[in-house]
Amino acid sequence: MSSGKVGMIVVAITGGLGSGKSTIRRLFEEEGAVGVDADAIARLAVEPGTEGAERIRIAFGPAFFDLKGHLKREKMAALVFSDQPARKKLEAILHPLIRAEEARIIEDLSRKCPDAVVAVEIPLLAEGEGRDGYTAVVAVTAPENIRLDRLVSSGRYSRAGAMARMRSQTTDDERIRLADFVVDNGGSIDDSRRQVVVIMNALPMEE
Repeated sequence: MSSGKVGMIVVAITGGLGSGKSTIRRLFEEEGAVGVDADAIARLAVEPGTEGAERIRIAFGPAFFDLKGHLKREKMAALVFSDQPARKKLEAILHPLIRAEEARIIEDLSRKCPDAVVAVEIPLLAEGEGRDGYTAVVAVTAPENIRLDRLVSSGRYSRAGAMARMRSQTTDDERIRLADFVVDNGGSIDDSRRQVVVIMNALPMEE
């Protein structure tokens, strides 16, 4: 973590599938931070007509798009979570686009809110995006059984599918090695909020 605040503080929030990264980002927002969701940026990056969509079409073929040009997300997910080379290929396309848009958003915020704390939700920080450019990194953790229950109860995953996707990601140990702070998000929302408040108070401020 950087010592002494120089302009805006940018906090990266990372964690595995089902750990509750979005919940923690929203708690940071409740404490006054400006939230940025890299998942939302990723969705916009593959909208019809975008560079991301065209590059995916070239790399994977038209079968991964519907007649209106929308990416068939479930079809793509089924491929990349069972095929590591395919996942690496997709990440090589998307990560630079996501980071470029994220940098643009942060640069815009730095002009409008130069003293802000910005909380950026980044699912794949430990998988290769790296921590450069962030004042601090927060790793969000939760017990595997809780993460699995959250994913299944969302209605988006079968238990086997959720487990396969969790297994395809890096470990909490890898995320924690990158982190300045760890939030245990396996308990109550109030417990998680208390941890976020502690982190906000520990962030470097101007002297």
